[in-house]
Amino acid sequence: EARGVKGRYKEKAYGIAVSDDGLNWEKSDLGIVQYEGKDTNWYTTPGDERLWHVIHDPDDEDDRRRYKGLVKVDGKGPSGHGTSGHQPVISADGYHWEKVDCPILPSGDAGTLTYDRGRRRYMALMKYQGPNGRTYNLSTSEDYVNWSPLKHIFGTDDQDQREALDVIRKRIANPALAKPILVEPDPAQGFTRPADYKDPVWRAECYNMGLFPYEDVYMAILMIFYPTGQSLPSRRNTDGFHLLQLGMTRDLKTWERLGNREPFIGPSPLTNGLVGNYDRLQLQPTNVPIDAGDRLLFYYEGMKRRVPQHDIWTDGSPRDLSTLSPEEQADWLEDTHTGIYVVDLRKDGFVSLDASEEGSLLTAPLSLAGTQLMVNADASKGRVTVEILDEQSHPIEGFAGEDAANISEDCVSVVAQFGGQGIGLLSGRRVRLRFTIQSASVFSFWSA
Repeated sequence: EARGVKGRYKEKAYGIAVSDDGLNWEKSDLGIVQYEGKDTNWYTTPGDERLWHVIHDPDDEDDRRRYKGLVKVDGKGPSGHGTSGHQPVISADGYHWEKVDCPILPSGDAGTLTYDRGRRRYMALMKYQGPNGRTYNLSTSEDYVNWSPLKHIFGTDDQDQREALDVIRKRIANPALAKPILVEPDPAQGFTRPADYKDPVWRAECYNMGLFPYEDVYMAILMIFYPTGQSLPSRRNTDGFHLLQLGMTRDLKTWERLGNREPFIGPSPLTNGLVGNYDRLQLQPTNVPIDAGDRLLFYYEGMKRRVPQHDIWTDGSPRDLSTLSPEEQADWLEDTHTGIYVVDLRKDGFVSLDASEEGSLLTAPLSLAGTQLMVNADASKGRVTVEILDEQSHPIEGFAGEDAANISEDCVSVVAQFGGQGIGLLSGRRVRLRFTIQSASVFSFWSA
């Protein structure tokens, strides 16, 4: 609902929409919740609690557990095991839910749930307060009842903290992007924070993360939060903005930050206007992308603001709504606050090997299984040549030189043709691949 005069929700409800293609959605009345005397597509949760990241589990033998999720449980005592955190829940249809008889997973107010189907394990990521602010723990389960002890999985590091200063400076100086309304002076100016300012700002925190298995690794969409100033007048939290970055890990301990920590998904510009422009300050990932053949669909939530933007001034004092421009009034009093977005990415297109002038890459020794070498590349404006060498980097007859595979098309899965021979002849051998790239990009390769 709009967040203006009439925009305070009276009860929590969640809605169901169904799509065949992930882009066009239909809402059907469920007969569970009525609004103003009419059926809706809404449903409620146990205890009217917040429901996080529902997953569909096609492997559970019990149909009553086909859908799984987490609800946020706020305990009345100190935060800890069994008092405050996330409670696993199950459902047969995705909108009638019941709690699982198991301990609560201790956490802050956010979390993510993922199903690793290849390893048949459920993965719950729980927010906690680490040395650099918001940080994440991981608990896993094979039956959705018995969960492993929480262990640290990810938090921002010293490099994030160093880079945060410039990230915030550039954001504040960019007139094309929305800025938090509450921004404390740049630390470089020698600003001394008052004693009652509790939460640190001008730094980087991990507010949330969407973790998902991808081939033999785990990928993560990291929701990096840049707090800029105390929430005024309450000072109970901070204002700021989010950017979504990419991370990769093989062991759930050591992380590679992809793309030089640049945004994987960034905010929409103010040139798009205010009304309907939801992802201008806050962006929150979901748990997994959708495999749409040659493309991956990434869904994320866009929120216009972290704290009210139009009803306070920069010092936290109340603002008379009559001083708003017509566009600001429409944005604050009539339009909604949050929207769901989708972006698509070429399959395996997280990073690529690019060359304008001719360049080459020699892989480490590896083994090839199967009979074909597959390549995901865009060589529509150039070429990619693939050769197979032995472990000492000597060409293997029939797979190098004149017999090398040449690719000159844009395809996510093209067979590398080596002089009419299949790679099955190399079974059991350790080899190297040499890619020679000119005006092209290589995204991935594999044997099949």
